[in-house]
Amino acid sequence: MATCAYLVRIIVRPENEAVSDWMDWYSSECLPETLARIKATRGGLYRAYDTFELQTKTPLDGGETALHDMKLSQTIDFESPTDMVLLVMAQIQSIENPEDIFRLASPPVSGPHASAADIRLYKLIEDYDPQKLGHRRSPFVLNVQVQPADVDDYNTFYSGEHLHMLSRVPGYRRSQRYKFVTGQTKASLGAPQFMAVHEWDHLDALDGPELREADASVNTRRVFGSALKVNIRGFQNRAVYGDIQK
Repeated sequence: MATCAYLVRIIVRPENEAVSDWMDWYSSECLPETLARIKATRGGLYRAYDTFELQTKTPLDGGETALHDMKLSQTIDFESPTDMVLLVMAQIQSIENPEDIFRLASPPVSGPHASAADIRLYKLIEDYDPQKLGHRRSPFVLNVQVQPADVDDYNTFYSGEHLHMLSRVPGYRRSQRYKFVTGQTKASLGAPQFMAVHEWDHLDALDGPELREADASVNTRRVFGSALKVNIRGFQNRAVYGDIQK
């Protein structure tokens, strides 16, 4: 069950009905067919989740957040962490034509199940699984999007230090790091260049000593403090598909 080379990331906001009703329809009728059309090996449906303590998470009202004495300039758009937003992440082996992926993966834009959506494609650059868990259902994920000032410094920091320090935080499972390939809309073309998907059993320890130690690192302060864009958001899993073990 190797991690696939590419990730399809879909952010969806229902337009005409309650999120819970739309999610019930989408997860049972639309999403399984969508994943089959794009030949996804596995996928998950998540709902935005903001009920956790983390100083650096993207604020609901945009603006800045503080990391010690350093300010993080957050990106903000309709995927902000409200319970009106859903996330789909699907792993695929190849991308022949991005426009085909966008067309096949797009949720309906009209009718009773109309929605607004943003679809982005990413290429896997690192799969970090220190516990050898493989692909199992993860109750929570953190999406950490960063546009670093120095790409080489960012990659060295993440692989050489940051992931190891995250692995010491209670509840941590594993991470995948991706590089942005392209987006469906003009707005999404300006997405941060890198995205980490951190999987968690729970988010209860994100204000604990282990993560505080990671955030206090000189390298953390340098890399995140100089970043041009930062976006940190939480999501709770609602369904899994494909070969993900439940």
